[in-house]
Amino acid sequence: MQNKRVVAIAGASSGIGEAVALLLAKKGYSLSLTARREERLKSIKKI
Repeated sequence: MQNKRVVAIAGASSGIGEAVALLLAKKGYSLSLTARREERLKSIKKI
């Protein structure tokens, strides 16, 4: 069984948190994201 990488990122709706989320998503990580701005978080989910 292969280990799946999961990363939790707080503040993922902007700034460094958003950049890290996008970078890790491109590398195939599974992400658990939190943010205060729900609409911005939903826009990241679409990417």
